[in-house]
Amino acid sequence: MAIIEPEFMELTRSLDVEAFWEENDRCQHFGIHKPRCSVSFAPDDHWIFEFMAVPSTLRYYQDKTYRDALHRDVNQVTREYVGKAFFDEDTWRYQPKRIENLFGCEFAYHEGGTPWFVPVTDDPTTFSDILDRAEAIDLHSWSFPEEFLAEWESRKQKGQEMPLLGTGSRGPATIMSSVLKPETLFFWMYDHPDLIRRFRDILAAKMVEFNRVLRAFSGNASPGWWITDDNCALFNRKLYKEYCYPVLEKVLDAMAPGDVPRYQHSDSAMGHLLEMQYALGIQRVNYGPTVDAALIRAKMPKAMIDGQVPPLLLRDGWPEEIQRRIVEDFQKAGQTGGLNVTTAGSLAAGTGVGRMRWLMQIVQQYCRYDL
Repeated sequence: MAIIEPEFMELTRSLDVEAFWEENDRCQHFGIHKPRCSVSFAPDDHWIFEFMAVPSTLRYYQDKTYRDALHRDVNQVTREYVGKAFFDEDTWRYQPKRIENLFGCEFAYHEGGTPWFVPVTDDPTTFSDILDRAEAIDLHSWSFPEEFLAEWESRKQKGQEMPLLGTGSRGPATIMSSVLKPETLFFWMYDHPDLIRRFRDILAAKMVEFNRVLRAFSGNASPGWWITDDNCALFNRKLYKEYCYPVLEKVLDAMAPGDVPRYQHSDSAMGHLLEMQYALGIQRVNYGPTVDAALIRAKMPKAMIDGQVPPLLLRDGWPEEIQRRIVEDFQKAGQTGGLNVTTAGSLAAGTGVGRMRWLMQIVQQYCRYDL
């Protein structure tokens, strides 16, 4: 049974969702010459599990037929109440390998949770050998499992629309702290700094090589890059500058040269890193709820801010609290037309369509430029 909060449905009974999204399409650019702030939502697998009270997360990941049916059911609800569908109804069974796999890091699946990378080792000698193997691997022959290639060819022969690969990646902080336990990673930065610098340099080179392989395979000639890097908040400024910045600099220069989109998502408290993010040319951001919208605007004056509504406030707050926060963020960061109102981080599991409608209605009424 989907989460449909009746009190918020009553508050938004006059909301015309079709007209809302038609107007929203005219509100995407940076600047005040548009009707209002734009709005977006990005529900994910965590959200879908609670929204539909999914009995088995393992089945969701392992059974395409079940997953597609669940997506159709969810889309039917969100189309009716929010006016949009958010989930693919013909998902892929197989995927290309991940950059983490290059270092021996694989997903573990457990009932009740989402996939989680298992760190590879706590032994520096073993990790040095892992880096040797990663550096030597030919990514052209490594990147695509046979099952994925067969599925790709089957879909292509049927004339289906094929995805463009190599458009973005998890960021270096999260990759490194997945391949190694976070505490191991940070201890080794002091105990074995040459080893972690080598990890950094191989990661940067292989990310570029890997994603060029993905782009060539899928015919993706569109420059631009997105980054999801929740764990960058674990790094202080010095360590981020030494171990993460060089990776992003190399990857962004290769994948998003010149004046093309560079986007960063992070659920975390990374206000101390904003100057470096801006120096990297990142011009669209979605940071965690403790990063104040005014601070982002001050440190990143030309960046489009996707935020800054705390996910748990939207899920649990009173209508007046949600309204107050949205209006405050608009006053802090939206006056130049560079705010897209959405949750600061992911849409929290347990958020229903009534509360999503309430966010839409508040923006429609109180975040306008045409009054």
